[in-house]
Amino acid sequence: MTGDIRAFQIFYDEKTRASVDPDFEPLDNLINERPDWYEYWPIRNYLMQNRLDESAYYGFLSPNFGSKTGLAGKQVKDFVRQTGDADVITFSPFPCHAACFVNVFEHGEFFHRGLFDIASRFFRGMDSGAELDTLVTHSRNTVFSNFFLAKSKFWNLWKVVFDRLFESAETRTSPLYSLLNGELAYTKEGGESKLTQMKIFIMERAVSYLLATSKDLATKNFPPFKMPVSSNFNGHLPDIVVLDALKIAFSETGEPYFFQLFRELRDKAVASVWPGNLPWKPVGPPSG
Repeated sequence: MTGDIRAFQIFYDEKTRASVDPDFEPLDNLINERPDWYEYWPIRNYLMQNRLDESAYYGFLSPNFGSKTGLAGKQVKDFVRQTGDADVITFSPFPCHAACFVNVFEHGEFFHRGLFDIASRFFRGMDSGAELDTLVTHSRNTVFSNFFLAKSKFWNLWKVVFDRLFESAETRTSPLYSLLNGELAYTKEGGESKLTQMKIFIMERAVSYLLATSKDLATKNFPPFKMPVSSNFNGHLPDIVVLDALKIAFSETGEPYFFQLFRELRDKAVASVWPGNLPWKPVGPPSG
């Protein structure tokens, strides 16, 4: 691998500053002018103020990176050095959530009703051919929590999408303004609940959308099933692996049987793990 590794960890106060991993570079967000934009705000400021080296990897990680992934900064850098010339390197936690849904937007709809339609309107505004109903995401193209490093080739694509999302959420005359700024109750892993705007849930899924729809990006993933799983899925790792493998097989072959089997097994898994969330609007390509 050639090029530097610029792995930043964002801090918001003295407590999170003290917790920055020694192998990451601290990224100051003490002023935190726009807390409604979470990590996007310091990332946006950095990209506006700095020119990226085309050969370097850049990542902007939250203070929760270590607790969510179980990884230290040294492990991250060691893995990046082994990836050859990948454009994007992911460290996405909770593969159970990625495995159990056709795509990250169906996952979002399951927990935040209305997200799927709003996301569909946003991405169709950027690309009239965008069809979230038929999009399939899996462990090879899913990123939660913005836990990834990438070269400027990807960050340039990222900036186009996120600039558009920012404009849509900040412009009062935008048809999506009120929808993107609507507040939803968000329960974190561990039970803490807070109000978060819809734009954040769509923003978190935009990276996966880019990875799933951009054909010329080379992606490398830290082994997803070495990552922590949600407490709901303790003891269900074999089911998670099978569901993910079926989606990958369908994506690579287009064989409807793989998707049909995925949906049958997935419906059972979701009904047993999250029975209180049913029914919801399932999506996906035809299975027959």
